[in-house]
Amino acid sequence: MIVAILGGFLLAVIVTWAAKNYAMRSGIMDSPNERSSHTVDTPRGGGLGIILPVLIALVAIWLTNSYDRGVSTGLLLVVVLLGAVGWLDDRYGLHVLLRIAAQTIGGLAVLGTIGTFTHLEIAGNTISLLSLAAPMTLFWFLWMTNLYNFMDGIDGIAAAQAAIAGCVLGIWFTIHEDHVMALCSYVIMAASLGFLVWNWAPARIFMGDVGSSTLGGVFAAMALVAYQTHRIPFGAFLLLFGVFLADATATLVKRILQRKKFWRAHREHFYQRAVIAGWSHAQVTLVVIAASVIMAILGTLEMLHVRPVYLWLPLGLLVLAILAVIVLKKDLAVAE
Repeated sequence: MIVAILGGFLLAVIVTWAAKNYAMRSGIMDSPNERSSHTVDTPRGGGLGIILPVLIALVAIWLTNSYDRGVSTGLLLVVVLLGAVGWLDDRYGLHVLLRIAAQTIGGLAVLGTIGTFTHLEIAGNTISLLSLAAPMTLFWFLWMTNLYNFMDGIDGIAAAQAAIAGCVLGIWFTIHEDHVMALCSYVIMAASLGFLVWNWAPARIFMGDVGSSTLGGVFAAMALVAYQTHRIPFGAFLLLFGVFLADATATLVKRILQRKKFWRAHREHFYQRAVIAGWSHAQVTLVVIAASVIMAILGTLEMLHVRPVYLWLPLGLLVLAILAVIVLKKDLAVAE
């Protein structure tokens, strides 16, 4: 486990450095525009530094047949498919419909190899999905894949949250004595931290779709694995990924209600509005880290069924509401 963690970290540092140099030579750059939160041309595609260590870990698991073959195959397919499509999008730019089609294929592969959420346990209540099991599981996969991409908009934010989520999932799987999935989770944590060496503000390379979309898909699939093998409540994942889920969902719903072209890039996420209001990228990311740690603790309490189970989700929503109010007040103060 220690060798895998250290190896994942060092490999991520080296691969991200190599990806940065390649991107600069090849012109794979993010140029600032009116929708950007950065001000200088920055190479993208650094998510390869995260994806490669995870891919190596999954290939090793698949070759040694040390875990359920369906699960390891499903996770491997997600990393390969979303990683390849993400890299092509970073390199050449793909039409949104082509990306969605590839993500849907990845989601269907997950359903076929890992299974579905047959019921959702949230705050001590159980909701049976019945005939909606497959479409709801596919929706979860697609939304997680895309929201990670939406939330990768300022230096360090997506990698920091991925490191926290990887660490917490590793702890959860360890508690359930699932050491193989724990190792995969810790490798994600280590690789995300290795990538952060180059991505912390001011970022010298961006994650790109190859990293953000793939991470979202992998986390969605690992949540399904945790549910299938250990019946970890769905509410625990809502809390663990709560900061990203809340920001991306609230922003999308608002843009749809305002009849805006919601599929286009914008600067309306709460974390982007905080930057516009005057906070630095590092300050916003540190706040997100603190909030994500709090949400992870609440998610762990829900996962362990610590009583009163019904309390942890409302407390998480309160944390998110306080953050939203702080950003909105700052936003209004600047506007005035």
